[in-house]
Amino acid sequence: MSYAVLRLRQATRDVFLLNHIQALDYALIARHLGLSVADVQAGLADALCEISRMVDLIERVRPPTKLSKAEHPDV
Repeated sequence: MSYAVLRLRQATRDVFLLNHIQALDYALIARHLGLSVADVQAGLADALCEISRMVDLIERVRPPTKLSKAEHPDV
């Protein structure tokens, strides 16, 4: 997920990090970045969409891992 966040455009990443890491609400983020609340909402929606898309892509291309007996015991 960190890789997906780093791949976001700077403005989108700023909105995402301020909301999810700093726990700022939309109004505070808007004031801090000089944006409207609607712009913050749109930026956060874009961030979540892009992160989800990137994580899905990574999961699709990642080679499957083999489970050990402890993780997948015979029942």
